[in-house]
Amino acid sequence: MRPVVSEVAEQETDVDFYYVDVDQNPNLVDQFGIKSIPTLIRIQDGKESNRSLGFIPEQQVKEFARGEITDDT
Repeated sequence: MRPVVSEVAEQETDVDFYYVDVDQNPNLVDQFGIKSIPTLIRIQDGKESNRSLGFIPEQQVKEFARGEITDDT
């Protein structure tokens, strides 16, 4: 999943992307209720606006990052 997200991050320069090592950051795992890997969380205006669990293809990552996907995928 990381290569796909990295590719999208290079294209979508107006969106910030962050990777979290769940083993090194258990506090964030708890804070965001991460139960599976990979998990994408879209934060907008300081709040979670969407979440995607599991692998999704590049086009869906782009749509997710842009906020074009409104339901969990």
